[in-house]
Amino acid sequence: MKQNQIHYLLALSSEQDWAKAAQTCGIPEQELVITLKAAEVEYGYALFKPGTQFGGFTAEGQEVIAQAHALSCALEALEQCFRYGQRKHAVASLLERRSVSPKRLCEPAPDTEAIELMIAAAMSAPDNGGLHPWRTIMFPPELREFLASVFEREKLRRDPLASDKDLQRAREHATRSPALLAFVISPKVRTRVPEREQLLAAGAALGNFLNAAHQLGYGAIALSGERTFDATFCSELGLESNEHLACFICLGSISKAAPARKITPPSTRLSTWVPCHASVLARQLT
Repeated sequence: MKQNQIHYLLALSSEQDWAKAAQTCGIPEQELVITLKAAEVEYGYALFKPGTQFGGFTAEGQEVIAQAHALSCALEALEQCFRYGQRKHAVASLLERRSVSPKRLCEPAPDTEAIELMIAAAMSAPDNGGLHPWRTIMFPPELREFLASVFEREKLRRDPLASDKDLQRAREHATRSPALLAFVISPKVRTRVPEREQLLAAGAALGNFLNAAHQLGYGAIALSGERTFDATFCSELGLESNEHLACFICLGSISKAAPARKITPPSTRLSTWVPCHASVLARQLT
């Protein structure tokens, strides 16, 4: 039995009328009758009770309808499975993205062209008013040791008794990853867009930047920490008084894959709104 015959049979079972079933299937009534009569011949038993009008299904016909229903449900489940697979494939790169620790990054670092593509992706993130309330600072390789001194001084301000090991670790934060950028939130004043929306836009841009790095085959991670709140540190990086240092972005090729992510069901992040006055709403709906 062909799939269209199953569809026609189920329509006839639902409508209990040849004409209405044909209308439901979007075909002429004669085509429906010929197609199902052919299925009847193929099956070898009468499926329909005799008569010029549709008089119902025979016992054999009822058995076929039951099997058709079961097969239709199975096909629908299979189609849903394929549909989910196609949708999952469409966002596979997003589902697979992981933050990669600097210790798992190696040369080569992304070149300027790749980094500009990441920034272009960041600029396409949702942004009310198109303000782009953020910017990035790239630290050239020849200045990384100088930057390490800035990191070291910040560590000493925060912890004057820091050990040599702690100071060396602070310096490594500036030098370890193959490429390093600062992500700066730069809110725009005198605009109708509230600052909290600008912060959301900056966060969306950062997400797009990291996703683009992943799509280009690089590892990336955004690291913040206490130093991002140090006014002197931020000033040495060239930030204005109204700007905030959100994080440093570490970039590079992946030398070792990150461990598997703990899977959290998406349903845990989804809820359905229920009005506070649910009883009033229920009366309105009834």
